[in-house]
Amino acid sequence: IVIAIMAVLIGVLAPQYLKYVEKSRQSADLDSIDSMVNAVTIYSADPANNIVTDHLSCTAGTLTADSQVRAALTDAGVAATLPKMKSKAYQNWDIEFSETGMKFTGDDGAALQAAMGY
Repeated sequence: IVIAIMAVLIGVLAPQYLKYVEKSRQSADLDSIDSMVNAVTIYSADPANNIVTDHLSCTAGTLTADSQVRAALTDAGVAATLPKMKSKAYQNWDIEFSETGMKFTGDDGAALQAAMGY
């Protein structure tokens, strides 16, 4: 009887736990992306630096940064190795920085832009 009760509890609670874990991953990914975007924005606002006109991209969860973005991140003290996106929601996107602002593209670009409030 105890084993049956445990099985029912696990069957009910496991899906909720998995949803919680995914939401946590999404939150961590958004925090990482937001920190990097803020670093590039602040770097571009400094008159001693050129405005960043490059890309920050994610393909299959792996981040890549073009040279100007990487310089901005390094200047801000962001780790030399970019984090890996762990959530299922933000696996394929691109942020293009330009003199007029940012452009979000890619499969998850619109969702990322909405989540970040841009």
